[in-house]
Amino acid sequence: MAQLTVIPASTQAGKATISALLSDEKTTRVVGIYRDLTKIPAEFKSHPKFIASQGDIASGASLDFSNSDAVLYIPPPIYDGSDVGKTARKHAENVKEALAKASSVKRLVLFSSMGSQYDRDIGILRVNYISDQILKDSVAEVVIPRPGYFQENWQHAFQTLQLDPPVFYSPISPATHKIPMISIEDIGTVCAQKLLEVGQPLPSNPHFFNLYGPRNYSSLDVKSALEEITGKVVEAIIVPKDQLASFFAERAPASVIQELVDMTTAALPGGIMVGTFEDEEGDVRGPTELVESLRKIYKS
Repeated sequence: MAQLTVIPASTQAGKATISALLSDEKTTRVVGIYRDLTKIPAEFKSHPKFIASQGDIASGASLDFSNSDAVLYIPPPIYDGSDVGKTARKHAENVKEALAKASSVKRLVLFSSMGSQYDRDIGILRVNYISDQILKDSVAEVVIPRPGYFQENWQHAFQTLQLDPPVFYSPISPATHKIPMISIEDIGTVCAQKLLEVGQPLPSNPHFFNLYGPRNYSSLDVKSALEEITGKVVEAIIVPKDQLASFFAERAPASVIQELVDMTTAALPGGIMVGTFEDEEGDVRGPTELVESLRKIYKS
C-alpha cells in the first residue's frame, strides 16, 4: 500500500496535489506535512485516505518521511528578510537529510520553476535552482517539473476592476509579450500523477520537464479574459521595466523587491528565461485556459 507525502502541504501546489490524489482511485494513503496543523482544509480532515503530520522544513529534526514511497517537496518562497540563498540551502539540506533517513522513499517529485536551470539573473527563483542542485540525486528516482507563471496570480486584478474605469496592472511588458502560464489545478494533477508513477522507469534521472498551460499568454490575453468574465471594458496598465521596483514596493516586503524585479525581468524580452518559453521535447501542457482559472476566482 503506497504512501505518498506532500510537504509543505499548506502551499497552493501542495493543496492542489493532495486534492488530485484523494480523487484518484489509485491512491491508498496521503500524508500532508504542515508546520501549523490549523491550516488543514476541512475536506482533507474528514477523508479516510488522508493523514496530517506536523513538521517544518526549517527544522530538519521535525521531518519524518518514514513509510513513504514518494514525496513531493515544494520549496517555499522566502519573504522573511533572511538571506535567500542560505535559507533555501538549509531547507533543501534538511529535506535531503530526512529523505536519507527514510529508506522507503523511492521517488522525490521536486517542485521547481521555469528558469530554474540558470544560476544567475533569475531573482527569487534562485530558491529553485539551489533546491534542484542539492536534491537532484537524493533518492533513486527524482522528477523535477518546472511550472510556468500561476494563472491564479492574476487574482489581484479583480480588486482594481472595481474602479471606474476598470483597470488592472501588469508587470509583463510589452503588452503583446507572451509567457507560459498554468493553472494550479493542472499543476496538482501532474504532480499527483508523477507521485503515483513511483517505480516506473523515467526518460532520464533526474527527469526535468517544463510544465505549462495550453498556450502562452500576454497582458492583452489577460485583459481579454477579464473582459469576457466581467462583461466590462478593461484597461491594461502595463508597468514599464524601469518602474518594476516601485510596482513591487507596494506589494511585497522591502527585502525581496529586487529579487522580484530580477525574476520578472528574466521573463521579459531579452531576459535569460525567454528561450525556454517555446515547446521543447518532453514538455507537459495542462488543458486549463487562463479564462477558466480566472472565472473560478471571479465566481468564488
